[in-house]
Amino acid sequence: MNNTNKISVRQSFFLLILLFCAPAVRYFPLYSSMKASQAAWLCPIVGLGLLFIYMLIWNEFVKKYEKKSFLYIITDILGKYIGSFVGIVYFLWITYFLSYNVRMYSERILSSALPGTSICLLIGTMLFVVGYVLRKGIITLGKMSEVFFYVLAIIFLFYNILVLPEIKLNNMYPITYKDILPVIKGSAPIISIFGYSVALFMLNDKIEHKGEFKKMGIKTILIISFIAYEVIMLPIAVFGSEIVAKMPIPYLNTMMQISIFNIIERVESGIIMFWIVTDFFLVAIFAYSAIHMIKLTFKLDNVKPLITIYLIGLFFMSHIIAKSSYELVTFSENILTPFNVLIGYITPILIYLVGKIRKKV
Repeated sequence: MNNTNKISVRQSFFLLILLFCAPAVRYFPLYSSMKASQAAWLCPIVGLGLLFIYMLIWNEFVKKYEKKSFLYIITDILGKYIGSFVGIVYFLWITYFLSYNVRMYSERILSSALPGTSICLLIGTMLFVVGYVLRKGIITLGKMSEVFFYVLAIIFLFYNILVLPEIKLNNMYPITYKDILPVIKGSAPIISIFGYSVALFMLNDKIEHKGEFKKMGIKTILIISFIAYEVIMLPIAVFGSEIVAKMPIPYLNTMMQISIFNIIERVESGIIMFWIVTDFFLVAIFAYSAIHMIKLTFKLDNVKPLITIYLIGLFFMSHIIAKSSYELVTFSENILTPFNVLIGYITPILIYLVGKIRKKV
């Protein structure tokens, strides 16, 4: 892969799983509990079927446009002008989404781990590290994903096992047919966050597929569904849906309940590390995608100067995007989640249908 400046499809799916983890930990338990109450732990089942359909559509894109970016696919299917407009919308979405997540990351770290720390320091540190890695190229990011995937998987499973004694199964019942619609509504964040894969598939021309996309895609969906199930089910089983719906970070609060032999407590530092590292990958992937879109649009050979400029812009945008974490949460629930579903999940499906009609796919 080093000689071709590409990453393997395996590494690309590691990146997809890692960018999924941070918002899943932060967002799934809260939103799903608000919509589906004690039945929220069933939401990943709905998401699993929809994600499978979504991955099959991407598989069709990859077979037809194996060495082309999603930006090229959009233009080829929709035409130059409509495709360019959709591409601009995607770029603006990625940029705004990045500003939101950088700010949300810093707000959550301030409230849960480092109270009193300057928010400028947290945002600046994250963007500095992201900028340093991006200047090394996509290969470095792909290799990092292989290492961190297994390390973080061990941390995630270890903490989930430790919290099992705190589970109260009666918090997950009763379940009736009336919960069907709430469960469907509660699956929205899962679909929304899986739509983030658009940012990764913008780099389709940087991925060496070798016919492995479908197989790896199915494995990825199963892993993501398992993560979604765990981060939703555990907080509800420990606290109950009514309490979870009022918690700022339910999954982290659940990990704080861990006690080893009633002697060692407050061992949630590993989960905080898990959260910070996955946030890094989310920001890095989206930022690289945005810069790659600029490179393709203007046919640039060297984009390293753009990395610094773009990240400085994100630094200031993350400050002006909202006045408080309350505004961020409200905006995410009412606007960002539906818009993410629209542009990340529904739009690629519509592009695929147009491609089918025009016999482009």
